[in-house]
Amino acid sequence: MRSRKFIRIAVLLVILLAVGWTFYRAFIQDKSVVQAGKPVPDFIAPKAMGEKVQLSTLKGKGVVLNFWGTWCPPCREEMPDLEKASKEFSDKGVVVLAVNDGEGEIAVRSFARQYNLTFPILLDSTEEITRKYQIGPLPTTFFIKPDGTLYKKVEGGPMSIDTIRDNMQKIAP
Repeated sequence: MRSRKFIRIAVLLVILLAVGWTFYRAFIQDKSVVQAGKPVPDFIAPKAMGEKVQLSTLKGKGVVLNFWGTWCPPCREEMPDLEKASKEFSDKGVVVLAVNDGEGEIAVRSFARQYNLTFPILLDSTEEITRKYQIGPLPTTFFIKPDGTLYKKVEGGPMSIDTIRDNMQKIAP
């Protein structure tokens, strides 16, 4: 009788520990590769207009790394504000890079023309960069300091022009 009670308690404890561990891993533990204050992963990506860009060559500048898609309403909504802020901060050492999430070059070029975008649009047709940065919802934007470390990550959107400007001021060299 006593041994059955002991076995039941032991089984219950094992189940509680397993549930607790699962909850911790799923909701509490930060699984993100890209964390504030840590270096961001480097990558090389082609621009929609040809040549390639390597993120690490932009050290010394603040970088706004925006992941987006042409089909994404919040992405479309924030693009004019990103363009405006890009022009305002280009002479202050801040660069905007927009990484398209898996779409073709023709659709991306058409989108860039429609919105009169002048900052570099990068193609992530294999979604390698998207996976490397563990992108969930679009848009997702990383504000990267001149030393190559992450200042802030903003998921979802759209961001307001004030949010974009405030974060760009914080990463300006």
